[in-house]
Amino acid sequence: MSLDASWPLSVALYIRDALALPATQPFFVPPVEPELPERIPVQGPLEIRLLADEWELWFTALINNRSGSRSLDELLLEDRHLDLQSAVERCFIAAQSAAELFKLSFHDELMRSGKNHAAIPSRLVHTIEKELGHSAAPFELAVRVLPVQGQWLHRPSPRLVLMSSAVAFDPEAQLRLLGPVLRELAR
Repeated sequence: MSLDASWPLSVALYIRDALALPATQPFFVPPVEPELPERIPVQGPLEIRLLADEWELWFTALINNRSGSRSLDELLLEDRHLDLQSAVERCFIAAQSAAELFKLSFHDELMRSGKNHAAIPSRLVHTIEKELGHSAAPFELAVRVLPVQGQWLHRPSPRLVLMSSAVAFDPEAQLRLLGPVLRELAR
């Protein structure tokens, strides 16, 4: 099991919120935290719908991509509509800075709390092993932490979980939200 802050998904979420696109597609993802101080206006309802649809396709592609892209050129935009590409370029510097700050603060919090990437989910797996009365079956699970508000978790695929940083650093929330996924995989 791996645990990390997702830079590409963080960039995409900051751009979604900067453009004031809906937070419901391809599934609900809460607004970023901290809330963005300014929005970039999008012209006309057709353009908003086009950008929302294109953003959804882009976000889905980023979820399915396992690379840790860290530049605009690696953000899988080549197949997206030119309007989305332009909007991403307009927002990219601010989104990149916010995503870098989130990733650094995530790693700082891990160090401050005396935990490393493997320790947080490993403790939860050990708790579940005790509940089940046996060692967990081998499994693969990537946990990507996102800079979103509140306690939130979503499992877009059998081997991937997205969760808020509020869940990442709250053992009770992890047990409540991530526990059922780990129980299923550990059987």
